[in-house]
Order: sequence, then structure tokens, then C-alpha cells
Amino acid sequence: MADRASPAPEPPAPAASCQEPCPIERGMRLIGGKWKGSILWHLQSGPMRFNSLARQLGGASKKMVAQRLRDMEREGLVTRRVEATRPVAVSYAITPLGSSALDVLDRLRQWAEEQGI
Repeated sequence: MADRASPAPEPPAPAASCQEPCPIERGMRLIGGKWKGSILWHLQSGPMRFNSLARQLGGASKKMVAQRLRDMEREGLVTRRVEATRPVAVSYAITPLGSSALDVLDRLRQWAEEQGI
């Protein structure tokens, strides 16, 4: 009696098409820019002054950090506060919108660690 091979499993159904840009692309545009995820990650513990935040990012130039923070403020991910000190200091804090991305960033961190990347 011949063994009958079971049929090959069905391939997964293709994802439904979406309007351009799709939600994943829109989300990546918002939090996927260079240094944005790291900035949000470092701000989760509370407001930070610009220089402290720039030091935390290590490889980013202050010019790059300033540009990303301006973008993120415009997008509603962070708030900027000028402190009336001598010399004047500027601090940044994460907004509720920015905080809502932390679960996604944490999962991305876990995935990168699991994959060794």
C-alpha cells in the first residue's frame, strides 16, 4: 500500500491592499526617521535638557538632534520648553502621542535583540 503524502499547506493569503501610503508606512514616517525612536526612548523617563539628550544619543551630531527634535515637535511627538535660567536652557518631553509609540519601539527592540541585529 503506497503512502499518500498530505497536500502542501495553503500559502498565507496576501495582505489586503491599502491606500498609499498605508498605515505601516505612515507610522514609519512618523517614528522611523533616524534617531526619532531613540529620542522617544530616552524621553520616556521624563523631560531632558537638550545637551543631556544629545549625549545620550552618542553618534548623533547636535545639529541632527536639533533637526529631529524640531520635526518631532511639529509632528506632536515631543514638546519643547525654554527654561528661564542663566544661561537659558531648553528641555524636551514626550507627549501622549509619543508615549503611545513606546510599546512599538519596545517590541522592535526585543525583536532586534532576538535576531541578533
